[in-house]
Amino acid sequence: MQNAWSYGLPRALLVLALGVPLAHVLLRATPLGPNLMYVLLAMPALALVWIGAGAWAAVLAVRNARRKLWRPFAAATLLPLIIVSAVITFPRFLHACNYAGDVLHFVVARPYYDHAVASLPASQKPRLAVFNWGGMIWASGGLVFDESDEVALPPGQQSAAWRDKAFSTELSCKGYGIQPLWSHYYLASFPC
Repeated sequence: MQNAWSYGLPRALLVLALGVPLAHVLLRATPLGPNLMYVLLAMPALALVWIGAGAWAAVLAVRNARRKLWRPFAAATLLPLIIVSAVITFPRFLHACNYAGDVLHFVVARPYYDHAVASLPASQKPRLAVFNWGGMIWASGGLVFDESDEVALPPGQQSAAWRDKAFSTELSCKGYGIQPLWSHYYLASFPC
């Protein structure tokens, strides 16, 4: 009886196919994720490894097609198709990996953020806290806790009290972006 691996798709290839995007998600969840050197060196290296795995799979697919081994051909064709579709939609694919890594970062570190928010003075209700995770010189990302949820309102519609609290944070940068998580937490991108 043949198993899935005898269809021309080596385990190493499958590990690379799934492992490279997973590695990016896991690395994004660490403090290394927004680091300039990671973005400039490690991300392209991961992409090259993934493209190499796709090329390897394409060679196996051609070999299997020449031998008229259709099941192994189909198995080996799947990875190059996934990689080509990821390359075609690269900004969306990268955004999805980054989002998954940021959510993982938040889930793992949530007790820290909950404690930091609980430590804010009771007189500061509704509470607002910004946690900058770092990034490039020109932009960074992080987490926002906004008990009033005014951060999600269109610019200029926040109350004067909220703007006063936000003035000394990255939320004073025009053009910040937010994505709601849950329990008044938001992923944020800061253009300054």
